Formats: sequence, C-alpha cells, structure tokens
Amino acid sequence: MPLSSPLKKGSQDPFVKILQSQLIALGYILPRFGADGSLGDETLRAYGEFMVLEGMRAATDEMPKAISVAGAAAIERAFAAIPPIAKDEKFFDERNNHPHDGRSKSMPYRTWSKVTAIVLHQTATQLGEKPARWHSVPIHFGVTRAGKTIQLYDLTEVCNHAGNFNRWTVGIEIDGWFAGIEGDPETLWQPKPPAAKRTPMDLPAVQAEAAKACVKRIIDTVAVNGGKITRIHPHRQSSIERQSDPGSLIWQTVGLWAQQNFGLSDGGKNYKIDDGRTIPEAWDSRYVGNQY
Repeated sequence: MPLSSPLKKGSQDPFVKILQSQLIALGYILPRFGADGSLGDETLRAYGEFMVLEGMRAATDEMPKAISVAGAAAIERAFAAIPPIAKDEKFFDERNNHPHDGRSKSMPYRTWSKVTAIVLHQTATQLGEKPARWHSVPIHFGVTRAGKTIQLYDLTEVCNHAGNFNRWTVGIEIDGWFAGIEGDPETLWQPKPPAAKRTPMDLPAVQAEAAKACVKRIIDTVAVNGGKITRIHPHRQSSIERQSDPGSLIWQTVGLWAQQNFGLSDGGKNYKIDDGRTIPEAWDSRYVGNQY
C-alpha cells in the first residue's frame, strides 16, 4: 500500500522499516541503526542523498525533515527496478559493510545520466572467495574464480579504480593474474622478488559467466534509472602502467562479447585517455597495427 501522508522525523510507522530496507537494497548506507523502524537523521540523510541522485532535490538543500509521499513512491519505483538475482547466481551485496574509503573526495557521487561506461580489470593477485577480503579494493564489483559477484559500491558512487575514467565508469575486477597476451607468458605482470615467479591463470567458465552477468546487471540497472551504458573499456586505455589490464583473455571473453551483444563501443582504434594505451591488435583483430 503506498504512503498516504509524509513521514516526519521520529515516526515509527511500519512503513519506515520498509523504506529503510529499500534504501539499504539500493545501496544507501545506514551503518549505525540499519532498518530499525524509527525515522531518524541517519535515514533522512540517506533519503536526502537518494533524492539528489534522482534529481528531486538540489545538493545544496538542507537535509529533509520528512519523507514525502512522492519521495517514498520514488524509492519504491527504484527498488522495484533492481534486476532480480537468478537462483543460481552467487551474488553478495557488501555495500553496507564496505568502508567506502576508495570513494572520490572531490566527486563522491554522480547522477545516473553520468554513468555511461564499464571498465574491466584483472586483480593481478588472488583475493579469493570471502567477501570481506575484498573490502580493501576500490571497485564497484569483484568477480571471484568460483563465480561469486561481490558488490562494494553503488553505481552512482565515484570510486578510484581507473584514473580519469572514474568519473563516468563502473569498474569490474576479475580475480586472478592473466597474461597481457594469452599464450605469451612473458606478457604476464610479475611481482618483485622474492615473490615466486608466476605462470598465467586460466579464466574458469563460471568466472567468465559471472563477469558477463555483472556487465548485464550494470547495463540493466543504469537503464531502469534513466541512464544508458554505451561503452566498455580495458583499464589500459587510461593508464600506461596497466599494459596487461585486464589481458587479452578477459577482454576477448567479456569485453568483445559485451560489444557484440549490447552494441557497446570501446572508443575505436585510436581511443585512449591521458597516458593510456590503445587496444592492441593482439586483443582485437580490427585494430591492425596497434602495438601491445
């Protein structure tokens, strides 16, 4: 049943707990009290942030003193639009447990219309299957080798994962170390001694499918909130230091798949930003002459 009148600060109406649970599901943090059924400053602060990102109030406005009927309806619409999780999908929402200290200080949030691209990464280490292990990583999503998807940031948060790509992209880290060019172990990034020399990992089918599902989740979530994902990029396009990120195996399995299935662009043969590198011919046969 929709809300019929505003909920004022201090209200313990049963609808408060429903709205608090919906805000948490949408990625708004209530770290101290959670969904306790009492409308206090923590909930009103999260509600105010939601209203700013929905374009229903200005960022300069004072914190709301009540949840309006229109605001409650907007929360319910956004909650209803969250893509469903398939029964066999291993999805872990860690946004309320994550410290969020990788969030941009100068531009912590953006509107949905500004979320236009996805960046693929490899971790170049092995973080493993425990969601808590990922709390040190500034990334929106992590995908484990067993096919778990771990969400750490909301899509409207700007986190520091890919240089100047950060402002308009959502990042996906795929766990493991992968050769820059599949089949050429000399293109695998190696840690400094005394760490043992590595050999390239494979990309398990369950991990690849989870990464693809994550791409689709991002596209669908942005779309239902009025935005549109139009591009997908490898991290190397924004950083000269990330030559092998995410590597040809991940790019061809996930990046090219996303372009073929959703009409996304990687910017083209000569595209890069700042001191980034173009996509090499070894990753995409369309880009003849581009060096690794």
